[in-house]
Amino acid sequence: MPTPGHVESDTPASANKPQAPASAPSTEPGGPLSSPGIAPQALPSASPSPSAPPTEPGHPAAPAPTTASDATPPPEPSVPDEGTKQRATVVRGARPARSASEVTIGRDILDTAPRTNAVDVLRVVPGLVASQHSGEGKAQQLFLRGFDALHGQDVELNVGGLPVNEVSHIHALGYADTNFIIPELVQSLEVTEGSYRAFQGDFAVAGTVRMDLGAREQGVEFAGTLGQFGQRRLVVTVRPGEDPGTFAAAELGEGEGFGPQRAYGRASLLAQAQFDLGHGLKARVLGGSYFTRFDSPGVVREDDLEAGRRTFYSGSFPRQGGTVSRHQLLFGVDLPREGTARTRLEAFGILSDLRLRNNFTGYRVDDRGDGLEQTNGGSTLGLRAEHRRQVTLFDQPVSLELGLGGRRDGIQQTQRRYRETDGTFFAEEVDAEITQTDVWGYAEARLPLGRWAFQLGGRADALGIEVFDALAFRDPRFYDGQGYSRSAFGVHWGAKAGIEYALTDTWALFASYGDGFRSPQARSLSEGEQAPFVNVRGAELGTRSEGQRLSFQASLFGSQVEDDFFFDHTVGTTVFTGETLRTGLSAALQARPLPGLTAALSATVANATVTKTDARLPYFAPLVARADLGWERPLPGLGALLSLGTGLTLIGPRPLPYDEFSRTVFLADAQAALRRGAFALRLDVKNLLNTRWRDGEFVYSSRFDPSTPPSLVPARHFTAGSPRTASLTLEVHL
Repeated sequence: MPTPGHVESDTPASANKPQAPASAPSTEPGGPLSSPGIAPQALPSASPSPSAPPTEPGHPAAPAPTTASDATPPPEPSVPDEGTKQRATVVRGARPARSASEVTIGRDILDTAPRTNAVDVLRVVPGLVASQHSGEGKAQQLFLRGFDALHGQDVELNVGGLPVNEVSHIHALGYADTNFIIPELVQSLEVTEGSYRAFQGDFAVAGTVRMDLGAREQGVEFAGTLGQFGQRRLVVTVRPGEDPGTFAAAELGEGEGFGPQRAYGRASLLAQAQFDLGHGLKARVLGGSYFTRFDSPGVVREDDLEAGRRTFYSGSFPRQGGTVSRHQLLFGVDLPREGTARTRLEAFGILSDLRLRNNFTGYRVDDRGDGLEQTNGGSTLGLRAEHRRQVTLFDQPVSLELGLGGRRDGIQQTQRRYRETDGTFFAEEVDAEITQTDVWGYAEARLPLGRWAFQLGGRADALGIEVFDALAFRDPRFYDGQGYSRSAFGVHWGAKAGIEYALTDTWALFASYGDGFRSPQARSLSEGEQAPFVNVRGAELGTRSEGQRLSFQASLFGSQVEDDFFFDHTVGTTVFTGETLRTGLSAALQARPLPGLTAALSATVANATVTKTDARLPYFAPLVARADLGWERPLPGLGALLSLGTGLTLIGPRPLPYDEFSRTVFLADAQAALRRGAFALRLDVKNLLNTRWRDGEFVYSSRFDPSTPPSLVPARHFTAGSPRTASLTLEVHL
């Protein structure tokens, strides 16, 4: 399934799974049928498919695009069992990599370790930490490239062409709740770290992650899971034809959680259809609905744990948790191709609602309790048009990518204080309606000259904001004069540039530059103010090597942020820091040295400081390392396929306020699966070593016992990570 702005490459790619029979023609939209009797995987991978975009002339040494077809070798024949359905992975339309740190992660890597929720999927992104410290239904806290991205303010997320980040959200800027994703449908991840490409928009500060969706197998698949702590999960997937991009899937899940106040229940539906309308015209429709109700345990004070007043997995206050719903629809059309020109039009709409209750400070602010209930209702309408073509300039071929788009968000949000004794409200803090509109355009050109290639682009985003604050200037002595309307407007101009030098056919050097931005919190703007975008200037030097069995990339990066701030969501305050600087080194490797063996390794070292004082920013992750290893072997005697895999995560100590540091985290997940015919049995074990780890660590003042005197002395708090958790899944493929 194409992601926005991606033109289908029509190149089939294996995922270390059994491929379609040789006699089955390719039916990928936009691609011609394969020659009779020739399997797609039998084609030499170094040769483009008949309908693939032509190699850019004048640049014979350019590295190949980072697509699954490039990175994944054809697998050896697997299970000699006629009852076994065949799996195939097709990654469509991945943009050619034009910076050192762009990477595509295919299904074979995603299948190496347990992936039962969005956190499991995100953890495979090089250098990314996804913390699920507030229960199963709240958006994850993200850390990438020295940025504490909170719940999405510095990482742009996109699923199947649908934007995930929510503007001016009541809980966190750029709030990106990915819990609606059904992990079995994630076919690949396209990761663009940094802000060096013109298609990257709002919140693409540390990078962009795009998820491509598709069903693994033709037919109907049932997957039922039973696990510890009352975990129950059912996933039903229907793929009516050979195209992985046409599917329908539903997920039902619930659990009691590994400790008090961690119960949850959720339901998710995702469906997509792709149509060939004839005469070169193609259409795609993607829709989905999601709902969850979840509890949240809050935090535990470290001194309460040491004194024995709390256990490691204790909850704090009983009323925390919330509900979330999301309904979405996308319609896209690929216009008939004209030579090298390809055009895509897409329209999308999203309805989302959140009600969230939490209390991180107890009774520090008010003797009635510091509990906050936040609500955020959003409606999003958007359009985008993207065009790619090749032109000739000064007798040299130039690849062009152009894009236009608009997005309108309507938001209703409230924030109220509630009593811990009975949950009733005693104070209103926010009651606002917001209309936020972003209109953008971008252009990017690439000129190859021998072993050199030069890239130049630019992007402009015009942002208009209207706010009605119902509580502004409120005076209890009067009934009139309440509320205040205001509006703001601003334009962000961003430049993009890059240079490539091809050392060999598969190895190249890159230098990249890009301006990124983060839109403001609408309620912070005054009447007539120029919308103050947070501007980011990023640069990177790196290298990458692409091969059939081994792909490697390494880069030095830096990002300068003007007028930066970090939001401490535990106490609901924003701390302005002025100019900040992030620097670091990242490396990633994908290897498939032997048939059935897959490995993905990555490590990122980063630093984040305030420019004026050289003080370290709190909470970012200085060291993140990840390893995903998978091995599968046919068992001819049983007519079965055995799969083993593990996912390893290392997170180094993170700086906390007041010169403190978090603890090092090392996690090991493992899975083992046996597939015979239409049946498969899989054992997933998360936190195999049963590490007692802290998913989130914070330093601030709190008072959990209302009978004790108030104190502003900061204390350490934490949220407990999951203990060892095992689950067993039975799959039936019809």
